[in-house]
Amino acid sequence: ILVVVSLVLAACAPPTPMVVTKEVEVEKEVVVTKEVEVEKVVEVTPTPIGGELILYACLFDPDKLQVIFSTFKSQYGVDVTCLDMSSGEALERIRAESENPQGDVLFGTTNLSHVNLAQDDLTEPYEGVGWNLLPEGAIKDPEGYWTGFYYGVIGFACSPERLEEIGADCPTSWQELLDPVYEGEIVIASPAASGTAYTTLSGLAQLLGEDGAFEFWKQMDANVAQYTESGSAPGRMAAAGEFAVGISFAHDIQVQQDQGLPVILNFPEEGTSFEIGGISIIKGTKNEAAAKAWVDYVFSEAFQRYHNDVAHRLPVVPGVGLAEGTVALEDVKLIDGYDPTEWAAKRDDLVARWQEEIGATR
Repeated sequence: ILVVVSLVLAACAPPTPMVVTKEVEVEKEVVVTKEVEVEKVVEVTPTPIGGELILYACLFDPDKLQVIFSTFKSQYGVDVTCLDMSSGEALERIRAESENPQGDVLFGTTNLSHVNLAQDDLTEPYEGVGWNLLPEGAIKDPEGYWTGFYYGVIGFACSPERLEEIGADCPTSWQELLDPVYEGEIVIASPAASGTAYTTLSGLAQLLGEDGAFEFWKQMDANVAQYTESGSAPGRMAAAGEFAVGISFAHDIQVQQDQGLPVILNFPEEGTSFEIGGISIIKGTKNEAAAKAWVDYVFSEAFQRYHNDVAHRLPVVPGVGLAEGTVALEDVKLIDGYDPTEWAAKRDDLVARWQEEIGATR
C-alpha cells in the first residue's frame, strides 16, 4: 500500500465535530479533509454478549484503562483480561499459539506488527465500525485485517539532572546523538523486540537510506548504554534520571510528565517517524462476538477521548479533541515520505541485519 504523509495528516485533521448520543441509535456525520468524501456511520445500542475477552495489549500501563474495561463490561457483559507485553512477545506468542489460540485481540503496537501477522494468516478480517469510519489508505488494511486506532510519534526523552551532570543539552537532531558527550547515556529498545524501536530504525532508513541508517546506528551504538525489550522503558528510564536520553514514543514520555517527573520531550529537526497503533482479531479466537464488539468499541468517542486523556495517544476519530499537553501530529516534523505500512514488509530483513551487524556485537 503506497501512502504519503499528507494523507495521514489529512486523515486526522480536525473536521466538523461529531455528535454522539448515549445509548440510542444515531447517525454521525464524519468529515475527513482532502479527497475523502463524507461518510455516515451508525452507532447502535450495545447488545449484551457475555463471556470473556483476552487482550494481548502492547500498551504501557493498561491498568489506566480499567475504567474503560468496566464500562465495556457494563454494556456488553464481557469480562476483559488485559495481558500487557512487548510487541515482540505478542507476535511470538500468537505464532506459538496458532494451533490453539489463547488470546482474542491484539490490542495496540504499531500496524507493522499487524501487517506481519496478516501476512502470516494469523489474524481474521473484520470490517467493523472503525474500519468503515476511517478513510481509505494509511490507517487501515484494505481487506479489514487491521484497523488503526491511534497515532504516535518518536521523540527524545531527556533527564535535566543527567544532562547537567554530563554538561549537555537535550538533543534536537538525530546527528546530535552521535556526540561523544552522550557516551553511555542513551537508552533505546531493541528493534528485534520492540515495535517502537523498529519504527525508529525504519524511519532512519527512510531518512538516510538503509545503508546510511545502519552506519548511523553503528556510530550511535557507541553511546547506547542499554537495549531494552520494552519500547516505553527508555522514556521511563530517562524520566527517572537513570540515563540522559531515552528514545520512545512521545505519548509514553508525556505520561511521565503527567506524573510530575522532570523529563524534557524533544523531536529531531530532520524529521521523525510515526506509528499507526493498530487492533486486529487473532485467528481462531474463541470469543469472536466479544472480540468484534471490542474492536468496534475502541472507535467510540468515549474510548478515543479517554485513551488520549490518560495515555496521550493521538485519536483517529475525527472531532475528538486533544488532552492538555498532548502534542498534535501536525505540530511535529515527520520524515518525508515515511509510510509505516510499506516498511512493515521489510521488517524481517531489517531486523535480521540489525541483529547481525549491531545486536550480535553487544
